[in-house]
Amino acid sequence: MDVRNSWIGQKYLALMDQAVVGWLRKKEIRPNTVTVWGLVVACLVPLGFAVNSWMGFLFIALSGIADSLDGFLARSTQQQSEFGSFWDSTLDRAADCAYLLGFLVLFWSFPHSRLTAVVILFIALLLTLLISYTKAKLESMGQACRSGVMSRPARVIYLLAWALLLALLPWAQLTILWIGLGLYLSLTLLTVGQRVAEARKALTGQAIT
Repeated sequence: MDVRNSWIGQKYLALMDQAVVGWLRKKEIRPNTVTVWGLVVACLVPLGFAVNSWMGFLFIALSGIADSLDGFLARSTQQQSEFGSFWDSTLDRAADCAYLLGFLVLFWSFPHSRLTAVVILFIALLLTLLISYTKAKLESMGQACRSGVMSRPARVIYLLAWALLLALLPWAQLTILWIGLGLYLSLTLLTVGQRVAEARKALTGQAIT
């Protein structure tokens, strides 16, 4: 799912260009610095959730904004580089881990759910990493990878919506945690399957049957 090139994504980037990117350019802040900021804030997500769901939601939002701005800033200032792309992708994987760890912090408030939550969140993290790996591997073999409902921007938006529901409906926290985790697991599994199918078709000329 190409969220960045959607109508909403373009409107969002235009807003960020007016509100934030101009200031970053004026201060001569480099895109790689913004990438690091995004990771630092992502690492605060578990601590934020330990305080309350609103704080966790805020840190995911700030980290996601930083993640969306580094590449945009690089293009607008003509500072794109292969290392910058590598750096961004690498730190994104660390941020993915921090986000999911934040939701585990919430599960920890329910002792009878801890073990099951740890196992399922581990599987969810594995699928999240596989989504990125399958795309990177396919592109390294000279093929485009366009499929998948849970691209990185889509995942961040999903986690934001999940965290927002948890903040708005604290009395139903455990139910929302399980529904959100189950849906996340299903969508990430679907995305891995979509990308494997795309790779099979691109590399062998036939779809999986």
